[in-house]
Amino acid sequence: MDSRFPKPALPSLILGVMLLALLGLATLQYRWSGQLSQAYEQRMQAALVNSAQSLRSQVQIDLSALTRGLQVSSAASLDDLHRVLASKARALPAAAPPHTLYTIQLGSMAIARLQPAPPSFSAIPWPVNLVSIRAELLAHAEDLAAASARRRHSRPWLASAAAPALFRAVESADGARLTSFILIELDAPRYFSQLNTLLLTASGLDARLSVSIADDIVGDSQPQTSPPSSTAALDLLAVLPGAPRLALRPASEDASWRIAAYHRPGALDSAVSAIRYRNLAAGFGVCLVLCGGMAFLVYNARRAHHIAQLQTSFVAGFSHELRTPIAAVCVLAENLRDGVSGDPEQVRRYGALILDQGHRLRTMIEQILAFASNREAPLHLQPVSLAQAVADVLREDASLLTGLSIDTAIPADLPAALADRDTLKSCIANLIANAAKYAKSGAWIGISAALPAPGQLTLTVVDKGPGIAPEDLPHIFDPFFRGSDARARLIPGAGLGLHLVRRRMASLQGRVTIDSTPGQGCAVTLHLRPIPA
Repeated sequence: MDSRFPKPALPSLILGVMLLALLGLATLQYRWSGQLSQAYEQRMQAALVNSAQSLRSQVQIDLSALTRGLQVSSAASLDDLHRVLASKARALPAAAPPHTLYTIQLGSMAIARLQPAPPSFSAIPWPVNLVSIRAELLAHAEDLAAASARRRHSRPWLASAAAPALFRAVESADGARLTSFILIELDAPRYFSQLNTLLLTASGLDARLSVSIADDIVGDSQPQTSPPSSTAALDLLAVLPGAPRLALRPASEDASWRIAAYHRPGALDSAVSAIRYRNLAAGFGVCLVLCGGMAFLVYNARRAHHIAQLQTSFVAGFSHELRTPIAAVCVLAENLRDGVSGDPEQVRRYGALILDQGHRLRTMIEQILAFASNREAPLHLQPVSLAQAVADVLREDASLLTGLSIDTAIPADLPAALADRDTLKSCIANLIANAAKYAKSGAWIGISAALPAPGQLTLTVVDKGPGIAPEDLPHIFDPFFRGSDARARLIPGAGLGLHLVRRRMASLQGRVTIDSTPGQGCAVTLHLRPIPA
């Protein structure tokens, strides 16, 4: 059974499927971009953890090299210890962690500091920041005094719980007793700032590094702001799997040296948001291009359909317009050949009709050729008198204007127009022919010219025909377009006249306008350039 509803056209169905696919693609792109952002955030977190682990490994390597380079197990005297340490300090590589070297004499607890130039130890008062270490040194000395000789011999370097410092006890030459301590105070802010620059910044991370000893921060790459929750916190002195055993131990359970790495506040969110927005922009840009391509295809399809309709209408209308004058010429020519009428007046009337139909054929052929060529003949701009141009057109087309009342109002002092004579006459002839077609027999046509404003010259052709319907006015200059009234009244024409007039006026750097009231007529105005006075 036949459905009362028409089946959807195939192009519309394809367009609907493409729009649904595009919508699905946009949805997938949005979700995919969110997943990419999450993956990027996880990758940034993993990169920060890896960088912190690399930094911890570098710290252990640096501290191991520093302690090995300054290690002295026994000394005959304090001066001998100073001499050996000064020699070892000179041999340290330039890349060693920045530090200050001290010796502390057990018993008197006198402290001496290594001066850089020339390398020598000088007695100094206890620095305020190292006073808290004295208790650790005394406790360690008591512990070692009660220990076995083997344990004293294999004693490691110890990391202080009170300051960023490392210390190790020194025995007498015979190994019978402890005589002093070697103390290495690290320049923590400077050292860890260098590591932050070398490792974290070099890895492309906008990160912040802090180092704490027993919960007291001793180094921070961004000390002016409070630290966020740690992203990667690691024990600096932890034994790493597969790495050589570290000859460095905490001095006590409280001596926890920890390194913490953070993304700077808002840095990770900004980076993830930027990645998300870039992905969304790229994805939706592709969708927009696809949408634009679909819109372009739809537009071209509709335009091709419209052009096909115009072509069909043109072929039908133009074939009819050609057949009518050709049939009339053939009939009149056969009557003349067969001697149907020998009356001279009748013969003259037949000749006038043949001439009229010939003019009609010529006009249609010229319009078609002009439109098909899509280019105008070379222009010869010169002063053209509007009165003379109008008079020439009226004289040349007098046979087409029989029975019409034509009034011209062109002032004698009107300046000439700067135009190509033949092109201007063609435009005027087209407007007069249109007025003659749409005006009834005996109707009136007015032709006037004026200077409405300085530098403006107009020529207006007015008729009292049926006028143009308001819905037809926006399309009146389109090629092959014919108004509804012209089609209803079977007025001959191909719908190219006004289109060619507009094109030719544009070539003269002028324009054409039209004003019409249905039932009262139509006024078409040519706007030209006058010759300056």
